[in-house]
Amino acid sequence: MSEEEKDMDVPLGRSIDLEAWDAQSPPTDFAERVLTKVREEKKPAPKARRWGVISMGVVAAAIAASVFLRVSGPPPQGEAIAQDRTEVAIGGRAKAVLEPGAQVKWNGDDVEQKTGDVFYRVEPGATFRVHTPAGDVEVKGTCFVVKVKEMQKRDVKSGAIGAALSALAFVAVYEGKVAVSHASDKVDLGAGESAQVGSDGVLKSAQLEAGQKAFDEKVAESGDALSTANENLVTQVGEYKKRLEAIAAQKVELEKKLKTSEEQLAAAQADGAAPRLKPEFDLGPDDWKELAKDGTVKARTPCQRDKNWMPNAEKLTSLGLTPQDGPMLKGAYQRSNDRLWAVIRPLCAAASSPEVADKLGRSTCEHLIMDVENKKDGEAVGEAMRQVGEIRAGLRPMPGPNEPMHPVLKMFLAVTGELKQFENDLAQSVGPEDAHRIAFSDELCVGHSTWGGHGPREPKK
Repeated sequence: MSEEEKDMDVPLGRSIDLEAWDAQSPPTDFAERVLTKVREEKKPAPKARRWGVISMGVVAAAIAASVFLRVSGPPPQGEAIAQDRTEVAIGGRAKAVLEPGAQVKWNGDDVEQKTGDVFYRVEPGATFRVHTPAGDVEVKGTCFVVKVKEMQKRDVKSGAIGAALSALAFVAVYEGKVAVSHASDKVDLGAGESAQVGSDGVLKSAQLEAGQKAFDEKVAESGDALSTANENLVTQVGEYKKRLEAIAAQKVELEKKLKTSEEQLAAAQADGAAPRLKPEFDLGPDDWKELAKDGTVKARTPCQRDKNWMPNAEKLTSLGLTPQDGPMLKGAYQRSNDRLWAVIRPLCAAASSPEVADKLGRSTCEHLIMDVENKKDGEAVGEAMRQVGEIRAGLRPMPGPNEPMHPVLKMFLAVTGELKQFENDLAQSVGPEDAHRIAFSDELCVGHSTWGGHGPREPKK
């Protein structure tokens, strides 16, 4: 670098007065040599470009004439959208080589470059400006390249749709000096230097190859993020389609049940009977009030499941769920089993032993508890069963957590209340309406039990 050139250097981040700056004068035949080489070269530019003193692949390949070029008003104004590598004259003292896809629009020495790669050769004179979505470049006479890429900002985890686009620009200087700015951030570049311009400001690189590599990596990261977001969207769309298919199958099933219910209703109206339009074990206060009269207990509970069990796709579809809902349903079953066993095992162990309880399992333990308590005091068992119905009917308060309870009352309160807890568990994932539908679906694996009561209470004497 000459002493004159050293005197022209400006510290990083400081602005310069371009109007007072005398640009480095290129050789008198420089522009002609560059453009002659561009016209004469026959082979297309290689993909892996090497930065040279004068040009890189941008100006080292044959230039095709295929370009959309629209000129409006006087000659200094125009617009070009390159379909192939193309040379255009800008104003009275600049020439540009556009790579395929590049777009420029100019008015005199003021250029707007929306996107793409463009090599500029500007003869010395007044300030020449290139505006990009990422930042601006100001020169008085130089040889440089500007690349503009759209960067997709997406939430990769959620695959959010409609996120805004941002821009990233790369400026490389082969001769002379340029000033690159973004908002209040302004950096001066000399020959052999480059800068990356974007939302992070202007990042200067003292070497062209290093700057190009950093720019390519940044663009690749954006492409990877977009690819990941698109993959997430594809998966999400697939899940929605499966859910819609499941809902469609459920709709067909419900229509069949509706038709059957309507036929039953019509038949009942004909003979005066009052049909039951809800599932048999979907019991309300009035149902429990009737059951409490003689102590009958009815219960619907989720099946006992092995910890390694997982519902298959066919079962999930029949329930109006998708394969992705498998773990949710498995977890609900497991928690239901754990809740019931936490109540029944101690009662069964007290009626026999812990070892026997573990061998018998939940269902058999229920019968063992009833048999043992009936042998001790049958009337007490009958009273406990009548109290179950009265509590569920709202005629008697629920016992407190530390209040002593008969083993049969404690067992049946757990058994008759479990389906509601199971339904509430499902509602956390699918909502209350679907949770109720699933809990009483004929496709759900459940157990039904009806325990006959001991009859009405004896009148007090």
